[in-house]
Amino acid sequence: MALEELIEKSAELKQKYEFYTALGYSEKAASVLSYYAYGNDLILNKFFNSLGDEDLLSKVYDFIGDDDMDTVRDRIYKMVAPEVPLYDNIPNSGIRLAKTRRARGFARPLKMAASVADEPMDGVVFEEESAMAVGGIPQVLMEKISTDSYAQIEEKDAKGVFTAPTSTFRMTTTTASMGIVMNQIRNERDIDLSQVRIEEVLNYFDYNSPKPAEDVFEISTEILDKSSDKKILYINAQAKSETKEHQNIILLLDISGSMSSNNVVTQEAIAVIVSKLKVGDIFSLVTYSSTDETVLKNYAIRSEYDKEYIMGKLLTIKINGYTHGSKGIETAYEIGRHNYDESWNNQVILITDGDLNFGITDKGGLEKLIEEKKKENLFLSVIGTGLWNYQDEKLEVLAKHGNGTYCVINNLKDVKESIDKRYESLTNIVAKDVKAQVEFNPKFVKEYRLLGYENRELNHEDFVNDAVISEPYGSGGHGVALYELTMNDGSVQDAGLKYQTPVINDSDELCTVKIRYKEPLADTSHEIEYAVKLEDGENKNARLAYLLYCISEKLRGSDKLDEADQKFLTDAIAEKSYEEFAELNGEKLNCFIEAYTKNNK
Repeated sequence: MALEELIEKSAELKQKYEFYTALGYSEKAASVLSYYAYGNDLILNKFFNSLGDEDLLSKVYDFIGDDDMDTVRDRIYKMVAPEVPLYDNIPNSGIRLAKTRRARGFARPLKMAASVADEPMDGVVFEEESAMAVGGIPQVLMEKISTDSYAQIEEKDAKGVFTAPTSTFRMTTTTASMGIVMNQIRNERDIDLSQVRIEEVLNYFDYNSPKPAEDVFEISTEILDKSSDKKILYINAQAKSETKEHQNIILLLDISGSMSSNNVVTQEAIAVIVSKLKVGDIFSLVTYSSTDETVLKNYAIRSEYDKEYIMGKLLTIKINGYTHGSKGIETAYEIGRHNYDESWNNQVILITDGDLNFGITDKGGLEKLIEEKKKENLFLSVIGTGLWNYQDEKLEVLAKHGNGTYCVINNLKDVKESIDKRYESLTNIVAKDVKAQVEFNPKFVKEYRLLGYENRELNHEDFVNDAVISEPYGSGGHGVALYELTMNDGSVQDAGLKYQTPVINDSDELCTVKIRYKEPLADTSHEIEYAVKLEDGENKNARLAYLLYCISEKLRGSDKLDEADQKFLTDAIAEKSYEEFAELNGEKLNCFIEAYTKNNK
């Protein structure tokens, strides 16, 4: 069957083809990129490299012609490698995989027999495609060797306003946790508490919040009645939208063996990044595995052709080796420094599963490395991908200390939402070290509980200490925080303390929200504040965020939901009241609800 016919008849290939053409790639390029991906197929790698750099995508398309794809496969094998090695090794895993000539990259089922340390594993011999996990590796085997790593979350209790009048935390626009949760659900894996960072789930969705007119931030709040004595406080810190005329983008791509099952979605993400380049921009591509290689250095974009040239170069890359990430980081920053222009976006974008196993590998060492590198005013954003050995804990450190944002992608929908839609936020940082502090009025609030942000809490004094770092905001980004408030009736009882007697003024304010931040290249902070009044008003954003919070707590197996929370969630699902939020969030909200209900049957 010819390529065009395959694409037309395959819903998956057609979706990819439409995705690439929508990004502006030609029909020829979109056809090739929909069917082939860079990576770990030795034969394809040799074939692509044999065609030379210029017009590679067009040459591949012309080579295919109208031939049946089986015929094309045989022609490639005969031309490039008549003898195919029987065994390929997956680096650093101890897994040896026997495979047929019909190798990965030709849209064929991959038959494998696996052994670990040369000893057969009972039941781990697979001949059917349905038994395979991502990338053709047996799922039961991947479960046995899975090395996922997440920073542990310890849920917090409510705090009394008299003993702790302020709540201080690192504000964030990161959405990574949502990508992790959806990937767990798609692959029918258990969801661990440490994988669900509530604030990142909230940030993944869109809200109808006011945009800044002149300032960097606009703070908005809503209040929702939860029960007779409790309310939900919604806070949104919305950043301004800003675009720079030019970009200096250094793409740092992990091509170690552990990335072999992620090459398709990685290619889609790279295609988005490349499609956003404009004439006059500079693009560099650095890969790293056992060592690092500069595939493209200081490549100036002169026309639309250059974007397809870059994607053609991508197809020639082979995935293999272990992960020397710190060396790749050093090289990427060196290149970025050479092209640095204060008026441009100067951005390193790292795509990886975080499985750093050579060079600097521990969190402390990575933190020190990135803290030193960010002095060069280059920002590091992280795109994470992977399922079985995903090192979220390390990637959080890199993004936070690199003054960049962090998202997770594992399918085409993720790419469209987190890379294509939010590209300006990913690459254009408008503020760094963003902190929030909320001071509650004890006249109205007895206790409060910050919902999420467990690993982002700060001490009261950290808010004004510019030496205490926080997280950045990208252009147009928003950070959402929710509080559960236990209310007073407006009168204050004596605390019964010998040395502390409450003195309350007559303010009608519920609380004051403060945001402190630095401009991208500054060392000192600015501060804004917003007084929240205890009055009824629009609470549609609060209802959406509260619904997402309840689902998040259920997914991570928390015991924090009380009777009122359970009723709100049950009623919302039964009555489909969440559909009122579909206008802003499209299908992603329905997908999340459906995934939750399926997971909780």
